[in-house]
Amino acid sequence: MNAQIREWVSIVAMLAVTGFFYLLTPDNAELGASIFPNVLMALMVALVGIKVAATLLHPLDSEAKTKERRPLWRFFLVLASMVAYVAAVEYIGFYVSSFIFFFGVTLAIQVEERTVRSMAVRLAVVMGFLIFLWILFTKILMAQLPKGILF
Repeated sequence: MNAQIREWVSIVAMLAVTGFFYLLTPDNAELGASIFPNVLMALMVALVGIKVAATLLHPLDSEAKTKERRPLWRFFLVLASMVAYVAAVEYIGFYVSSFIFFFGVTLAIQVEERTVRSMAVRLAVVMGFLIFLWILFTKILMAQLPKGILF
């Protein structure tokens, strides 16, 4: 399968997953309970729109079309990380397990050379995202996240 077709298949797959989650979200849910999934679905649709625009405006050049595919071990590493993350949340807590998971996965999928600067940027993004989640869940939604042995 060439690179351009893979791009469009990934776009359709992301829209299908978002549609599936939309069907799973009950219409009569409390306002507070449905905010988070609706925000995530809106973000997913926005990201798909950005991917469509990028695919149309910047088609893959010949170098990218002939480039080798990413190693398959990364896919399995991320998949195993997701399983470990779900299992770890109950034991070590949401924030610690999320920090390890997000930071580890972003390192695993990074294709460019790892530098001190790239690691610092990644660390700042992960910490910013966790602070955003903390504000969203504890201050806005007033929902308790799983607490483990550390937090």
